[in-house]
Amino acid sequence: MSGAFKSDDRYEGLSSYLSGNAELSSVISRTDVPNLMLIPSGQVPPNPTTLLQNSNFNFMIDTVKELFDYIIIDTPPIGLVIDSAIIAQKADATILVTEAGSIKRRFVQKAKEQMEQSGAQFLGVILNKVDQQLGSYGAYGSYGDYGKTKKSSKSKKH
Repeated sequence: MSGAFKSDDRYEGLSSYLSGNAELSSVISRTDVPNLMLIPSGQVPPNPTTLLQNSNFNFMIDTVKELFDYIIIDTPPIGLVIDSAIIAQKADATILVTEAGSIKRRFVQKAKEQMEQSGAQFLGVILNKVDQQLGSYGAYGSYGDYGKTKKSSKSKKH
């Protein structure tokens, strides 16, 4: 997510804060979008799961809930690493984002079940990168003559 928004150039991030090497205020970055701030991931630590289970993570979640109206936490795909499930336990709600045509339905169903087991409210699935051409069948005015008027075939007599 941090790559989608231009933010302050910072070397420190979430891993720096969680490991005790930075203050929370120093890892919150402003972006070029008004009222949108982010915490970049920072350096990949050798023990990310351990960092998410320490008291700094709980303190951070409690603090940002007081500071901001909405908090969006972008995680690795659930099922690949335990990190997403740990973070989901601290969330008020979860959303599963998946790319059209790249994941089998049973994997999406399993990921949904894992998110529901975290205890957070599951809001639904966002399907992105949908091929708009595939959805044209049956669209208004694009299938058969529905919505079209026929021209009169009267011939002119001279």
